[in-house]
Amino acid sequence: MRNAAFLLFFTVGPCLQLRGNDDLIVPDLRVGPVTRMSTERELQKVFGRLAVKDKIGVGEGVDEPGLVIYPGDPARRLEITWNDEQPPHPAIIFICPGDDNRACRWHTASGISIGTTLRELERINGRPFEMVGWGSDVGGNVTSFQEGRLEKELNVALKLTLLPRIDRNGDYVPKLSAREFSEVEGEKSLRSNHPVLQKLNPHVGALRLVFPSVKRVR
Repeated sequence: MRNAAFLLFFTVGPCLQLRGNDDLIVPDLRVGPVTRMSTERELQKVFGRLAVKDKIGVGEGVDEPGLVIYPGDPARRLEITWNDEQPPHPAIIFICPGDDNRACRWHTASGISIGTTLRELERINGRPFEMVGWGSDVGGNVTSFQEGRLEKELNVALKLTLLPRIDRNGDYVPKLSAREFSEVEGEKSLRSNHPVLQKLNPHVGALRLVFPSVKRVR
């Protein structure tokens, strides 16, 4: 009986793992049921019409072929690009991309998700962190957690981009003076405890999980 149960686990285990529809982001491992070892064929089999082939924007006007999961649901939408393994596995998972993503359901064990603020990140991290000023393609990217708790938890794999609130006129909220504006604009490194960043308290506006290439076992 024990041997039969053991065989059943290894026969259906991977399928059960793939169908496990939790909302957890585990850096370097998975976003809910999408793992670093998933294939396009597996995901299309599991999600059916909720997995659609499409072009994925990866930055600087570049698109790559990929798979969109939950295409009509901003709170669950995932955009997946592929590595060059055979068969390909996920290279990058863009989590709740888009402007209407503030209700994103995916989150890390410590609660980081779309909408998490700079001050909340500092509290979870236990110390200030570093990010890039705005005004370029890498603007708002978190570059280092300065050996805080999140450096180990996120394992370099989960990339965060912080965005400030913007009003209808394109101005920061709260409004900044010309001097304050110049201090956070430009491709330069800033510490999160910078007074202007504290005033703005930007939020996580983009999340992406970046996987290393899968190593083949011979």
